[in-house]
Amino acid sequence: MNPPRFHRRRSCFLLATAFLAGIAQAQDQPSPDHPFVFAREIWRSPVTAAALRDDSTFTRLPDRVEIVSQPVGADDAGDHFVQRIRGWIEAPRTGSYRFSIASDDDGVLFISPSSDPDERVLVAEVAGFTGPGEFDRQKAQTSRPLILIKGQRYYLEARHRDQDGLDHLSIAWRGPGMPSGGVVPIGMTLDPEFTLEVWEGVARGAPSSLEVFATPPDRVERLFAMGSASVGVNVATRLRGRFVPPQDGEYRFLVTADDLAELRILDPDATDGVRKLAELTGWTAPNGWDERSEQISSPLRLKAGVPVLLEAIHWQGSGPGHIGVGVLGPEGLDHRPIKSTPKPAKAMESGTR
Repeated sequence: MNPPRFHRRRSCFLLATAFLAGIAQAQDQPSPDHPFVFAREIWRSPVTAAALRDDSTFTRLPDRVEIVSQPVGADDAGDHFVQRIRGWIEAPRTGSYRFSIASDDDGVLFISPSSDPDERVLVAEVAGFTGPGEFDRQKAQTSRPLILIKGQRYYLEARHRDQDGLDHLSIAWRGPGMPSGGVVPIGMTLDPEFTLEVWEGVARGAPSSLEVFATPPDRVERLFAMGSASVGVNVATRLRGRFVPPQDGEYRFLVTADDLAELRILDPDATDGVRKLAELTGWTAPNGWDERSEQISSPLRLKAGVPVLLEAIHWQGSGPGHIGVGVLGPEGLDHRPIKSTPKPAKAMESGTR
């Protein structure tokens, strides 16, 4: 690959996005100054898989251009088209990142080690197809580890061709502060986050009687699921998080723990501002959500969109220990444990030419 000089590429880039100016005056345009704003360009003509690597495939003006806040392909372009998504991202933390692409049909992903598009390199690709959001079907669709610096901007470009049938394109990453073993779609954030506080060297006692909860914890962890599989030995923990009911109805909350635990809801109208929902007077297995009748709450009637604040306090003796909170709800809702879900990191209207 021998990309043209930066000023020529940038001129073409700005030319394409300039067509949106009359439609989207209030929108940011893709640039290093506006990370997580992407141009999505579509050409309604078939190309080969090999042509995705060839810059000349994308020299003529696109048939359609949109400004989007997530690098996700169009789902209404029909068959036999090619699209390109490009813009800049910003590293939220310094560390090692891996990028993944999912597409149907073929797709390629370029990342620049800087904000300069000229320095972009091919880091991942899809040969043939994957399912929507299927980032682990092919080894080549995930990049090697790339070191990014917090606050710095990096150029990203994805190219994708569709023949017929199902068509999709999406980009995700994993890195510091993100859930281990999973990926997060770029332009999305995981919400809500949960907090685990840990106090070391605590003697056995009923969680509600432990005075350490009135003191600063020895360590605090950010979690993307309301549970931890290994909290330590002779510790007290406090797990806090928010649950937003997706619809009106009755919900039951559950706790699993080793050894002792109490699950509460923060309620300003209750004594001490909390109301006990469930408890454990003996240990359960890490996924032992139905081992004891005491570990599940009575039904609570909740309203859609109105968050409830949950808190589990816990004491752990010997063994690695664990604590988890789950919920059962209307229409088969079953989250054990309650988990964060991807949500747009930046609300943005899309303009189309």
